[in-house]
Amino acid sequence: MARAASWTRRVVELAPGGHERIPLSVVPAPGARPGPGEHLVGILAATPAGEFADVLTVTVSGGPVPAGLWVRAPEPAVTVAPGERGRVRALIGATGVRTALTGRAHAVSPYGTWGLIGPAARPLHVPADGVAEVEFALRPPLDTPPGEYWMLVKAVCQGRIAYGPAIALRIPPRVTYSKDE
Repeated sequence: MARAASWTRRVVELAPGGHERIPLSVVPAPGARPGPGEHLVGILAATPAGEFADVLTVTVSGGPVPAGLWVRAPEPAVTVAPGERGRVRALIGATGVRTALTGRAHAVSPYGTWGLIGPAARPLHVPADGVAEVEFALRPPLDTPPGEYWMLVKAVCQGRIAYGPAIALRIPPRVTYSKDE
């Protein structure tokens, strides 16, 4: 984020549907990564209704690839028996984004499978031009019918959204033993 701005406090009164242009100059924070890519400037507006945060993206052209958020699944399938515990991992990164991103990672799956995964949202911090790993617990209840289900991970960070590939959730038949065994 920016270290300093040309103004830090300004009162603006707008009529309904109105707008105002406000010129702004920013100074990069110490240690900010120089060069092409997307640099983020945090904006906080205080209103009588409360505070609202937003992010302004400053794009410096000349980079080799377009900047963006991405999600990968290291394991394309996970097998967990009913009553057991497993985990689903996702790698979330930002290429060409010179500022750390904060947000949430969400487990997305069809209706009827939500009880297999929990919690369904995790906090997310992606370092500048870096990668973060998130894990979701997979806990199929004892009465989960065997089958192959699916989920994917959705990352939401400061105005950016990325979806990962579908991950197979394989639930084998539950093994039961009789008293004679």
